[in-house]
Amino acid sequence: MEIDKNRITLKQASTSDIEVLVEFRILFLKEIQGVPSPESEMALKHSLTKYFTKSLNNYSFISWIAEYENIPVGFSGMVVREQPGNFEVLNGRTGYILNMFTVKEFRKYGIGSLLCEKLIKEAKKRNLDKIELHATKDGDPIYRQFGFIEPHDKVLELLL
Repeated sequence: MEIDKNRITLKQASTSDIEVLVEFRILFLKEIQGVPSPESEMALKHSLTKYFTKSLNNYSFISWIAEYENIPVGFSGMVVREQPGNFEVLNGRTGYILNMFTVKEFRKYGIGSLLCEKLIKEAKKRNLDKIELHATKDGDPIYRQFGFIEPHDKVLELLL
């Protein structure tokens, strides 16, 4: 399939795009985590719908959708976090890129870079101090071209 890069458009997601955000988030998760049980998928769809409704309305989630001939082919999402500041993050406002996803047939056309650039511009506009993310092997080169580096602190987690 030949893709004309000039026909790719980006739009900022709104509550009218929640169905697309849910669908693409689930496609992304299936690709990196595997296929869940039907019950888990339905529960996640419900949870995501609730989350996106709330977070888009209170501006704590920023998302851009890439379209090709008015059909969604990719999306990005960033959670805006606020916590007490420190010497690196004076305002205590950070972004966490939760999702960067492009439909397989549309990969390698620069869509991920366009979406990432939009999130970075929005983070600067909102005076965020830092953006964090977990990179997949395929996504790592995209983020590095924008200046993302490994954190100096080792990250630990506890699943509850």
